[in-house]
Order: sequence, then structure tokens, then C-alpha cells
Amino acid sequence: MNDNVKLALYRFRYAIILLAVVLGLTLATPKFFSSNNFLNILWAVSIVGIISMGATFVILVGRIDLSVGQTAALSGITAALLIKGGTPIPAAIAAACCVGAAVGIVNGLLVIQFHVPEFITTLATGSIITGIAQMISKGKTISIMESKAYIFLGSGKIADIPIPIFCFLLSFLIAFFILNYMVLGRKCYAVGGNARAARVSNINVKRVVVFAYVLSGIAAAFGGIILSALNQQASASTASGYELDVIAAIVIGGASMSGGVGTIPGTVFGVVLIGLINNGLNLLSVPGTWHPVVKGVIILAAVAFNNYSIRFMKSQKVEKKAAGAV
Repeated sequence: MNDNVKLALYRFRYAIILLAVVLGLTLATPKFFSSNNFLNILWAVSIVGIISMGATFVILVGRIDLSVGQTAALSGITAALLIKGGTPIPAAIAAACCVGAAVGIVNGLLVIQFHVPEFITTLATGSIITGIAQMISKGKTISIMESKAYIFLGSGKIADIPIPIFCFLLSFLIAFFILNYMVLGRKCYAVGGNARAARVSNINVKRVVVFAYVLSGIAAAFGGIILSALNQQASASTASGYELDVIAAIVIGGASMSGGVGTIPGTVFGVVLIGLINNGLNLLSVPGTWHPVVKGVIILAAVAFNNYSIRFMKSQKVEKKAAGAV
């Protein structure tokens, strides 16, 4: 294949994959290609998208957070209970986000200070969080239907665009700014790429890792708040399984599980791709038993194409350096 073609494939890989999926689904079902359906897709993935914005930082530093779903559930319950108790909505949202931040601090310290493997840490804290959520909710579903203003966050619209989509956009802008324009954000790449070299460069690795987990916790909390408003209720099992879609979206977006590689726009691409797949399967009336199979195949194909593009660019850089040395 011509190198110019390969270069174009790399530069426009996200657009190519999305266009291929959109074209395929449009040909398969005429109901797919409509503005209303695209809005529904974004609405459906907005919660996963919000949570993914924070979880991307954890992946970038070479770690993982398997407690985001449970954190979202606990934060949603916290906000719901406070609102039912008469707490102003802004204060309830702030308190719920503080819960997420606290979970992030605990996860970060256990991983970096006490050297507990992040897989075990976040799996354990997720279990503990579920227990706490069940205790404070007394194992019941908490209805918040009486708070119309809070419900508006999940089901309201501005200019016919659902509020959760705006929340997803806001999360994207904040995450993009932190990662690209804040010192601590940019240091995530250094820590994930080579933690030892980062220490030699006087980067406080512990602070950066805890910072990443705190962002993940806050994003999970915000996602849980919007989810509870959307469902008009909160329970300990509300966001169960969300962590799998979150991690899948980040990896599809080009992030490396070993850290140091990934972008916020890439994660958005992964989130949207998952939404397109889910929506297409539903419109095509594909049996639910086949959903994981089809989704898995498409995700693997997208990741393989993305990785091939990245490897090509790395080889091109090596060749240019070698040519320059000669």
C-alpha cells in the first residue's frame, strides 16, 4: 500500500471507521440515518461518555478503575437522598461529586502509596461502595419524581437537544482543557509513558496518579447524578456494568492499557462508536443474545485498525530519523 495512503488512513482513521459504520447501518436499515436517531444515540451514550472523560486519565497513567459504575451509583443515591431531605440541588450535586472525589483519593492512595494492584484495589473498593450504597438506601430504590428541577437534568431539553448531551459536551471540554493545557494533566502522559523517567524529571508520580483517580471519581459521580435524574430514581445497582463500556470506549479510542497513549477526542470516538453499534443492533432487531458477539467483533476490528495505523506512524518516524542520521 502507498505510504501516502497509509498516512491518510492514520490521520483520518476515526472518521473512516465512523463513516464505515454509519454507511453500513444506513444501508441495512433506513431508520438509522436521521437527525432524531443521532440525537438518541448521543443521549444514550452521554452517561458512559461523561464517566469515560475522567477514566481516560487513569488509563493514561497506566492504571485502571473498575469502580466507576459503583461510584456513579453511590453518588446518584447521595444526591437523591439529599434532595429528598430538602437540600438545594446545587449543594446536593456538589456533595455527590465530593463523594466521587473521596473514592478517587482512596483508590489513588491504595494504588500508589500502599502498592496494592489497581485491579484488586478498584475491584475491592467497588464492592465496598456497593455495600455502602445498599446500606444508606436500605436496599431500596429512591424515587426523586417530586423534584422536577433535578429530573430536568436528565430528561429536559434545550433547543430540542437533551440536557445529558450538553453535560457530555461540558465534560469533554473540561477534560480536554485539563489534559492539554494544565501541567498536572500533561504530566499524565509522562507518568504513563515511563514512571521511572518521570521521577528522574522531578515529576511527583504519586500526586499525578491520585489526581487521575480523583478526576475519574468526580466524572463517575457526575455521570451518576445525571443518570439518577434521567431514571428519576437511584439505586445501588443503577450503573452496574458501566465500567466495561467505559474501558472499551477508551481503548477503542486509541488509548494504551499500559499508559502514556490516548486522547480525549479519541475516547469520544470510542463512546460514539459503541452507541452506533448498540443503536444499529436494536434497529435491526438483532436478538439480544447476539449483541455481545456482534459488538465484540466490531470493537476488535476498530481497535485492530487503530493499532495498525499507530504502528505505521511510528515506523514512519523511525525511518525519518534513520534517514536524517545518514
